[in-house]
Amino acid sequence: MSATTVRPLTPDDVAAYRALRLAGIAELPAAFCTTHAAESGLPLARIAERLRITPHQIIFGAFDKDQLIGIAGLRREPIAVVHDKASLWSVYVAPQARGRGAARQLLQAAIAHACAIPELARLRLAVAQDNHAALTLYLGCGFTLADGPASDGMLQMQLWLPRPACASASASAESNVFMKINTLQIPAK
Repeated sequence: MSATTVRPLTPDDVAAYRALRLAGIAELPAAFCTTHAAESGLPLARIAERLRITPHQIIFGAFDKDQLIGIAGLRREPIAVVHDKASLWSVYVAPQARGRGAARQLLQAAIAHACAIPELARLRLAVAQDNHAALTLYLGCGFTLADGPASDGMLQMQLWLPRPACASASASAESNVFMKINTLQIPAK
């Protein structure tokens, strides 16, 4: 079995990124904030712009040799009021590559990148309540259920980044996580 490598995607990766993202949208439409028709209708140049690394966005790719097998985006708002938060989005691994740690590697790359941004304190994400594998992965990477009700079958999760200024907020978030997880009803497959 070959090793999976993770790196930031660039506009040169646009064809592989688009193909994998469209496959993900087709397989798990509820996990993406777009439709297959809308995404496939975007010009390639516009998708390539999405892959440009900026101070507010980066998309990581997991590769098996030269084949893109997984993606994960990290985006933060430029607005000063919320500049301490970033969102993890479009985490997807191709079915044939699942179970080999690619998703965990993508998350670790995104978390490490976020930790290198001094003003970031918290990562957020949304996950389908019935996506047991993703929920287990996120919990295993330190994410906790965020306050507030689930909406449309989606759970909101957060990860407090290791920052001295966030120590008290992180401690209070951790003290509530076990109660929330114990009350979470996960339907059997």
